[in-house]
Amino acid sequence: MSEIRYDLIHNEYVLISPERLHKPIEFAVAKFEEPSKCPFCPGNEDLTTKEIFSIKINGKWITRVVPNLYKAVAIENSFDFDIDGMNEKFGGFGAHEIVIETPKHNANFDTLSQKEIFYYLKTIKERIIDLKKDKRIVFLNIFKNKGVKAGASQPHPHTQIIGLPVMTNFQKEFFKRSFEFFKNHGKSMYEEIFLFENKNERKIYNSGEFLIYAPFASKFAFEIIILSKNFSSIEYMNDNILDEFSLNLKNVFNALKKELGDFNYNLLFYLPPVNKNFENEEYFDEKDKIFRFFLKITPRIYNIAGFELMSNSAINPVIPEEVAKLLRDKI
Repeated sequence: MSEIRYDLIHNEYVLISPERLHKPIEFAVAKFEEPSKCPFCPGNEDLTTKEIFSIKINGKWITRVVPNLYKAVAIENSFDFDIDGMNEKFGGFGAHEIVIETPKHNANFDTLSQKEIFYYLKTIKERIIDLKKDKRIVFLNIFKNKGVKAGASQPHPHTQIIGLPVMTNFQKEFFKRSFEFFKNHGKSMYEEIFLFENKNERKIYNSGEFLIYAPFASKFAFEIIILSKNFSSIEYMNDNILDEFSLNLKNVFNALKKELGDFNYNLLFYLPPVNKNFENEEYFDEKDKIFRFFLKITPRIYNIAGFELMSNSAINPVIPEEVAKLLRDKI
């Protein structure tokens, strides 16, 4: 039976509709044609922009970070305000970086070792620490697109970082709700979610610092959240915590691979703002109290269609409780 569920974190409704599973769909994974020369593979470093950061072992890089060749925003741009009739616009200032996650062209989190995933997360942490030094950058959008259906344009494993001098309306409302919850309840909403989901049937695994669960109002089929118990951002996690995080990430992808096979997905890093501005000054100094970091994995099995675009909501044909049950058996 279908249900309309409220997503507390995102403040929107999701339709959980198992009947939609019977709708004919093309389940095949959209794949890339292999490039003749991949710019992200070892030996082709001259095909990328100048390296910003890397982790090397015995002279060979494990991860690399470079400016996006096709950047959406740029550090050298201004952030000047202008008016065009009824419309407002700003200069395209910001940072747009590519994290090349591994030298291995066809790797995924289920095929990488835990140590390789650790170096990936360590790289993300170091880029957050470095980018926040530029006080003009207010918010970091960190995400990975895997496969054509998830919006990727390059098959080699990579993650994007887009740092902007503003927060989107969604992000402003997102953190304002977190702040309001904190003021009304004296604790973070995410602490409450951790405690509640830890004893619920949607729980997949609790590793100590992280809770892995299928969200109550999952927007995507087989959507998974890895929620931190104590930290608002990866930048505060020491190597032991990152090691625990990397093991969780590998285990989740191992389980998803067993259930779904090869699948397209988005990986979304939910972080607080990195610098204060007029948009977040009300709660910025309290951000570590009101927020907890989480990573969202959204498999892109079904296509987004008209309802999703018009309502900014979703129809999910797979019950989250069933997802948790299936994956618990595989971790």
